[in-house]
Amino acid sequence: MYDALVALHVLCALVGFGAVGLSGLYGAAARAPDRPGRWERAEETRRYFQSRGLAEWLILPVPFLGAAALAVGHKSPEFADAWVIGGAAVWAGAATLLLLVVRPAERRLRAAARGGSNAAPQQVGAARRLAWSAGVSDALFVVALALMVSQPA
Repeated sequence: MYDALVALHVLCALVGFGAVGLSGLYGAAARAPDRPGRWERAEETRRYFQSRGLAEWLILPVPFLGAAALAVGHKSPEFADAWVIGGAAVWAGAATLLLLVVRPAERRLRAAARGGSNAAPQQVGAARRLAWSAGVSDALFVVALALMVSQPA
């Protein structure tokens, strides 16, 4: 059971944070879709934002799967260990970014993609917010990964 929970924990983290990172890359591309020579990228970006982007939601069950794995595990880590608390704090930051910055920026860009419009000032702002927040979110993922692997005391 422990191995299955850890596998689900890792899979959700990789897919969820990977999707946020990918969205951030497309957000960066959406900042300036009308530059000369970027028609293909603008079209690809529009297609990306026409999808629903559901994989990012896999970030949310990550700490619960990790906690379940700790609860059934045979090893000594406890919920009071510094790396567990640190991982939960890092996840809280990433989840907050996802819910308060990433998803609203994506909604704005998705609405624009469905409408077929180009870079209005609001879209450029949303694309900028998406790009930086996805970058910060994925940096938090790297910190959490380092904590989970090293398990400092």
